[in-house]
Amino acid sequence: MEVQDRDLLIAVSKKNAKALEQIYDKYSPLLFTLINRIIKDERKTIQVLTEVFAILWLKADLILQNSNQFYVIMVNLAKNKALDTVRRSTGLVTEPYTDEYENEIIIPKIFCDDELSLDFLLRERESISLIFSQLTEAQLYVLSLSYFKGLTINEIAKELNLPVTTISDKIKVAFSGLKDNLAMAGF
Repeated sequence: MEVQDRDLLIAVSKKNAKALEQIYDKYSPLLFTLINRIIKDERKTIQVLTEVFAILWLKADLILQNSNQFYVIMVNLAKNKALDTVRRSTGLVTEPYTDEYENEIIIPKIFCDDELSLDFLLRERESISLIFSQLTEAQLYVLSLSYFKGLTINEIAKELNLPVTTISDKIKVAFSGLKDNLAMAGF
């Protein structure tokens, strides 16, 4: 976690509204774009974005315990909340939205040794875009269905009318290619 972001999150856990405002100013454009790509409705996107920051305000202590990567936790928190909203609206999720559900399903638990920050990704945007451009159109589409639509391998196979093994192989090859290309680029 960036020192500044971690300090801000600690301040939010102590109910410092100015710290939450700083986090909002820094992350809301990115999170709005991500949520809107998943939900495709600006009004609902604003509602979900507000809910994401409400979760941050109410559960900053839990978020501090669940991750050492603030950028990654914010992106995944927004993605999980947006996907849950879509899945509930289509009836795919019927489990009651409880505090326990939110803690276990919506708030991600991510620990990794490598430092990943919003500032780093913005600096490296062109390099990362180039790496993703080396994937095939089919690989990008399958990854998009998985990440932005939250579909499982079985759901992707059904949607594309392809065998599960084909989808699984495409995802494995895409991730392997990404891993290799990131390593060659020094990431």
